[in-house]
Amino acid sequence: MRPYLAWMVLLLLAAAALRFASLPTVPPGLTHDEADHGLSAWGVVQGVRPIYFTVGYGREPLYDYATAGLMTFLGPTYLAGRLTSVYFSLILIAAMAAWTRRAFGSRVALLTAAGLSLGFWPLMAARQGLRSLTQPVMLVLALWSYWAMVLVPWTRGKARPQGVRTWFPFLLLTLFLGLSFYTYIPARIMWLLFPASLLRLWLGRGRLPRWLVGGTVGMLAGAAAIGWPLFHYLQQNPDAETRISQLRGPLTQAFQGEFDPLVSNVVGSLRLFTFTGDSAWRYNIAGQPWLNPIMGTLFYAGLLLLVSSLLKGVSLKKTNHNAHEYTRPRLYLHSLGPFLVLLWLFLGLLPVLITGPELSSTQAIAMQPVLYLFPAFALYCLRQWGPRKWWPLWTGLVILLYAALLVGTVRDYFYTWANHPEVRVQYESNLVETIGYINQSDVMDAAISTTTPGPFHSPAIALLLLTQEQTVLRWFNGTASLLIPQGEEVFVTFSGFAPLHPTLTSYFAAASPPLTLPLRPDDRDRPIIVYKVNGPQIISQWADQFTPAEGTLGDVVRLRGYALHPPRPEPGVTLQVVTWWEILAPTTELIFFTHLAVENAPPAAQDDRLDVPSPTWVAGDMFLQVHTFILPEQYMSYPLVVGAYAAAPPHTRLPVTVQGGGEGDTIPLTFWSELP
Repeated sequence: MRPYLAWMVLLLLAAAALRFASLPTVPPGLTHDEADHGLSAWGVVQGVRPIYFTVGYGREPLYDYATAGLMTFLGPTYLAGRLTSVYFSLILIAAMAAWTRRAFGSRVALLTAAGLSLGFWPLMAARQGLRSLTQPVMLVLALWSYWAMVLVPWTRGKARPQGVRTWFPFLLLTLFLGLSFYTYIPARIMWLLFPASLLRLWLGRGRLPRWLVGGTVGMLAGAAAIGWPLFHYLQQNPDAETRISQLRGPLTQAFQGEFDPLVSNVVGSLRLFTFTGDSAWRYNIAGQPWLNPIMGTLFYAGLLLLVSSLLKGVSLKKTNHNAHEYTRPRLYLHSLGPFLVLLWLFLGLLPVLITGPELSSTQAIAMQPVLYLFPAFALYCLRQWGPRKWWPLWTGLVILLYAALLVGTVRDYFYTWANHPEVRVQYESNLVETIGYINQSDVMDAAISTTTPGPFHSPAIALLLLTQEQTVLRWFNGTASLLIPQGEEVFVTFSGFAPLHPTLTSYFAAASPPLTLPLRPDDRDRPIIVYKVNGPQIISQWADQFTPAEGTLGDVVRLRGYALHPPRPEPGVTLQVVTWWEILAPTTELIFFTHLAVENAPPAAQDDRLDVPSPTWVAGDMFLQVHTFILPEQYMSYPLVVGAYAAAPPHTRLPVTVQGGGEGDTIPLTFWSELP
């Protein structure tokens, strides 16, 4: 017992050191998913407490509520999310070791814990502020409770447990399993491990105590009751969760007779273990499999050994050298282990088998704990097969193996992965540099050009990084728009991925030379250029550059003028229409349109877009929007009109008013015969 505890403490300390080291700076920035989790958690602290978060593709809430507990003390910082993941990962290691020790013995438990503590994939998941890691934690806690507090007592006699042992284990199980439904989508199939375990015991023994069967069924019903509010919400709001439709796609095609997509996904997914891994740099070294060659070989060996043990019905754990001391229930319980881990591996991998290997590092998170049990079991069997005098050599080789795993993980994660240019793009490290510069300045207003100006992308990241409370940030995509805040000293920044559109350069005259932020030479989103400008001064120059136009869209934005590039276009020419808008109030997400309108027919040409997201508008700001299309041969017969409609279905157009009167839903800019 004491050596086991000593090794477990050492492993947990090593795991904690890996997970806490450089946590503020590695990963080198934030993804919008992490930021959205952080903002949702801060919303919980502020009293916004939904049963399901509809941000992005939709999210179960347990992780955000747990993060909110840390934010109560730490404030709205992204580190709260990463710390939440770290703590969950440490719980997962300890819980998985506790369950494995019950099912396979202390040595297999220690080796499994070593893989989870020192492996690259577990470390990656533990340092990301994402909800996915909470699912295996709740699952393993439920499995340990079921095994240690229900099945093990059953092996000590057929009599029904008395007192608190009758109901408390099932109550704890119900809580863990019910909460797992609030973690991540795979929880909706992983609960099958419990009825499958009961069925396996029944098939092997023929008869089970009523209290065991009734308690298990009651536990499953109670867990379903805990999950019912979430399921009811999703049933009433089917559009809130889009991930399910992605899972259904290949299956729907297969039911329709198109098996190629599903077969391709299955074949690609089976290569994830040792051949080629997740291609997304966001969650992996692109293409790197889950296991290195040595651990992968041990994984396949462990897989074959467990399948063989399952088919032979052999007990896999001995508490002493006298097999006759096993009672029959205990024998059935120990032989349940191979069945359970094999089913666990399959169910955990199932979402990836359906959708394919891309983003598998998160979608297969349910099987991450058991993945490292297979090489651990192979190593254990290797020890048991050898003579006792070889055991010290076995111990030394195992220590070297996991030491090499540790060295490889440190190299791969902290050096190779964390410094790769694509990772810095995915984690928007250059936006982090921009916000850091703004934090060091006394600027009150800033407009930032980015390729992802929507409220749940770059703005969400900035909100968790901005420390200057007086600074108001605006967002736009400079490749098709230009936003000018109405302050006398404001920042306007552009990145390498979102530079100012060439047509708009004539409308942007900076008052002072720009500052280029120092970045890494291999950063792809460079340069970051910061301009300090006088907003009213720039706007005053636009009056001479635009043709006046008038019209208000839905009392939220007013048209001030427009310009055509080229001024006198010809058929077949690419026309750029620049419109000048004054913001009156922020609103729900809109899309602007510029059409060559044809009466009672679709537009002859059009461009629908808005690169200054309307939810982040600030009243009084001015912006320019570029719409581009090719003029058809008969373009002079059609009026050029602009307008806006809601981005969400049914895409209702905003009403237009001119001088206080109702004027339909479009603003006419010009008839071509009026051009000079």
